[in-house]
Amino acid sequence: MRSIEKQAITTFQKNLDYFKEKQPKVYEKIAILNQAIKDGSYKEKYALEYKNSYFDVLDISSNQYLYNQDSNEYSKVLTQSVNFKKSDSVIEGFYNRDITKAQAESYDGKININNQLFATAALIHYTNSVTSKNDEMKEIFKFIFLGVGLGLHLNKIQKKINSSLILIVEDNLELFRLSLFTTDYQNLSIKARVFFSIMDNEYEFKEVFTNFFTEGYLYNHYIKYSSFTQNDMLKIKTIQDAIVRSNHLIYPYSVKLKELLKAPEYLVEKYPFLNLSKTYSSVLSTKPVLLIASGPSLGNNSAWLQENKDKFFIIAVLSSVKTLYKIDVKPDVVLHMDSQSLAIAFFDTIDKESFFDKTIFLLSSVVSRNVVDAIPKEQIYFFETASNYKQNSRIPGVPSIGEASYAISLILGAKELYLLGLDLALDPETGNTHTKDHAFFKENNPNNLKSEQYTSLRDTVFYTKGNFLEKVPTNALFDMSAKSFNVISKIFLKNEQNVYNLNNGAYLEGAIPLHSENLDTSMFDSLSQIEKFKQLKTFLDEISENHMNESDIKNMDIQIEEAARLLRLVQEFKNSSSAVNKESYLKEFYALYIELLNISKKEHDINHVFSSFLQNIVSYIFDILNTKQLKDEQEHIRIINQIYIKQLIKILDLYLITMRIYREWIDK
Repeated sequence: MRSIEKQAITTFQKNLDYFKEKQPKVYEKIAILNQAIKDGSYKEKYALEYKNSYFDVLDISSNQYLYNQDSNEYSKVLTQSVNFKKSDSVIEGFYNRDITKAQAESYDGKININNQLFATAALIHYTNSVTSKNDEMKEIFKFIFLGVGLGLHLNKIQKKINSSLILIVEDNLELFRLSLFTTDYQNLSIKARVFFSIMDNEYEFKEVFTNFFTEGYLYNHYIKYSSFTQNDMLKIKTIQDAIVRSNHLIYPYSVKLKELLKAPEYLVEKYPFLNLSKTYSSVLSTKPVLLIASGPSLGNNSAWLQENKDKFFIIAVLSSVKTLYKIDVKPDVVLHMDSQSLAIAFFDTIDKESFFDKTIFLLSSVVSRNVVDAIPKEQIYFFETASNYKQNSRIPGVPSIGEASYAISLILGAKELYLLGLDLALDPETGNTHTKDHAFFKENNPNNLKSEQYTSLRDTVFYTKGNFLEKVPTNALFDMSAKSFNVISKIFLKNEQNVYNLNNGAYLEGAIPLHSENLDTSMFDSLSQIEKFKQLKTFLDEISENHMNESDIKNMDIQIEEAARLLRLVQEFKNSSSAVNKESYLKEFYALYIELLNISKKEHDINHVFSSFLQNIVSYIFDILNTKQLKDEQEHIRIINQIYIKQLIKILDLYLITMRIYREWIDK
């Protein structure tokens, strides 16, 4: 018995040393718990017991055992349950699309940059035609342990699968601490990189999972897992939610490419672009500013807004203008950054000439031509979101125009900023997502707002901290926007700037909750829209340029040269690739992959396009090559490579042809 105790203590100390050196965040949690147990401030809920040649954990309060059987035998059962089937205990890291041969040929035969399948459909179809979920994988490269118990099954399973990337999840810190007496965690890390999520909140867990998911993303097609208990399966929902939110799925390569090719158009046409490289002191610094978005609180406060419309500089997102038009509230500034031509519908039923006669439009350089043409040129100023052709004009990447408008309002000097319609949550009483005039307005049953399936960005509903209420319903898109808002506050909100949240929506960091009826607007002077327009025009003219300077032109030349370099490498790869098996092909494939990303040169836009494209497509390639039942591997490699190279050239040709035309326009 003493030898068992001595071995357990030795294992515990070895694990402490490992976590201290390799996993400091986990070590800190264990160290705090150890100290609390030692000084008596934490009373242990569990006791580790050795009985009949195996360890078990006693729940002291209930006098129940965790395993209540031979833990070694239970670990063997867990190990035996792990197999290499694609259909069993897997998390899919891709959108499951059923693409017919005709559809694949259609997408491949023409370039439709508005469809994200234009450079992926052919490979997705080929993968689906030669593999099946009934197949087995040759190797399991990524594996997730959901729940640890005493961890006795971890090394057994790893010995069986020999995985390269492992994620270990355990929400009970005290139980995890006990596993340090029985499991050699350092041994797990000999052949694998191990990620730990121990007693993490949801945000922390998603951060760890995202790191795990992003690393080695060519292995993400089927991620195998083992669940210690049925309760640990609940984590699957959170994992699915995190995957659905992946940047390469929300903001795919096709959108990035489309926006990059659109962005220089207005610059070469000599529209003014704002310099947003610093925070200004401006006319917006001297008067209260009201930032209006399209959340439910806009409609709920329409009477208050009508009464107080002359008390603020009004900055509004384009999707809110129909609502504002109905209540005769003219915005001083309208912002928009979506590239969809359907956005022109926001002007429907509006008398643009009279309603916007004294309105300034701040537009992302990716905004559709039909929207830009609907606005007088002298009232438009541009900023960049997807590119950086006009240097110092770019704002940080954000999910939606609400956060972009918030960032720009702070940069342009708003010192007293009030938020209305920026709920970033569903209306807690009606379940509505937006004002009724918004394109994505949706009614939800307020009595049935809790969703159990983390499968949709818009339809999956859960709860978050509220601005006025303890919690409010939200969805994944709103939640991402709220987190982005919080980041913007940390970057741009200065000590002398005050932000007030008037919405019955999500709590937003940096914004002070304030009911509109409690805001004393009598202390604000009424403002003339004509005078506001003149002052804003003068200010924006001073901080903008309507041409490309030498630095901008040099930057564009660098972007073009990088794409040309990659095209040469792809052509060389096409002509020289002679791989005859998976190992040699993947070696050549990876060498080109590194060049396409060009991680050391992050300023190249085309590399960001390929980062998203590769995350969308490489797991399909690997899935084929990792299928155990696959025959004639060499022939499959030949076809895969042929399809893959064609898509790379398609993207590069489109980029280079378009950018070189822009470059010629500049010279003229």
